[in-house]
Amino acid sequence: MVLEAIRKRRTIREFTDEEVHESLIAKIIDAAIWAPNHRNTEPWRFIVLNKNGEMRKKVAKIVHDWAYENIKNPSSEKRSAGAHDAQQEILDSPAFIYVYSVQGRDEEMTRENYSATSCAIQNLMLAAHSLGLGVGWSTGKPCLANVDTAVGAEPEWDIVGALYIGYPTNLDAANQSAKRTQVDQVTIWA
Repeated sequence: MVLEAIRKRRTIREFTDEEVHESLIAKIIDAAIWAPNHRNTEPWRFIVLNKNGEMRKKVAKIVHDWAYENIKNPSSEKRSAGAHDAQQEILDSPAFIYVYSVQGRDEEMTRENYSATSCAIQNLMLAAHSLGLGVGWSTGKPCLANVDTAVGAEPEWDIVGALYIGYPTNLDAANQSAKRTQVDQVTIWA
């Protein structure tokens, strides 16, 4: 069952307008916090931006402005369209979560904490999949824009991703098969 979920889960960024109830968000975050973490540091932090909340609107505007200034296109029309799309995707997503990792007391622990938080996101994505939800994990525009202080992140937290969450609009696309390199091509048996 777990193996099937791992193979069938896909990155989803197109959702219906159906609301994702707070209880489901809490359930998938609960799955996330059961990720392995060395030294039991529990380094993950989740910031849920409410669908029509002022914080989500503020963050979407910050991402819009960052995208406009940083999209590599000399055409202001195309930069404006790209910035608008980035903003609108945040506003339209039924659920939107920032995930941060707390730094450790040294570089090794910080790296371990970041890795554990990535595992937490994978747990969250698998739990969401099992509940019929899709998740798009982004490390792009919503993470590159300086949103940290706006969302209440502490200065010693490292951003790991922004998660777009909702019910997939196209279940056929969500269930598409994918290919991976064969085990023997990525494994050294010594």
